[in-house]
Amino acid sequence: MNTPAASLVKITLSTCLLISLPVMSLASTNTPQKWKMDVPKTNVDFKVAYLGNGTIEGQFNKVNGSINYDMKNPTGTTINFTVNTNSIDAGGNLRNALLRRKELLNTAQYPTMTFVSKKVKMINPKEANVTGNFTVLGQTKPLTVKVTLANIGNDPVTLKPTLKFRATGMIDRHTYGVTAFPNIVGNMIPLEISGKLIAAN
Repeated sequence: MNTPAASLVKITLSTCLLISLPVMSLASTNTPQKWKMDVPKTNVDFKVAYLGNGTIEGQFNKVNGSINYDMKNPTGTTINFTVNTNSIDAGGNLRNALLRRKELLNTAQYPTMTFVSKKVKMINPKEANVTGNFTVLGQTKPLTVKVTLANIGNDPVTLKPTLKFRATGMIDRHTYGVTAFPNIVGNMIPLEISGKLIAAN
């Protein structure tokens, strides 16, 4: 996004986000071919430079979206990710209020930020660069995030197969015209979105 909030998307589509082939053999009859995002298990975290040498760490508590991943066609993966900007939690009411201000996230006027994938380029069987449209503060610009998949595992509660994913990117808030508080909030904001994929069928 274009503000510290934008960094939030640490979106890990981050939202932006997922897309690489797992190492597990596709030949296994127990391995699902198609996967989707487990929304309740998805986290959007962020870390922003604060007052020079300090940092603000936090997360967005309201996230929604979808990831459709086919192991036999990874470059056809689609991602649609939405973050409720007002759900930002930076560990204190004063910090939250600062980040929600009109000069930064402007959550009152722009309650969401979104990432919609457009292109997937594989780096190797487990990593991919995903490029899409990132919309923040009413502005839409291209954003590329790196998505990494872990090996297929089993959920400890449901015992069903899962794929952990992590998406990372970097946002320059100045690109979105957010230049307020230069000595308080950093301009480069790392994004990270992490979570799980579960069988789609």
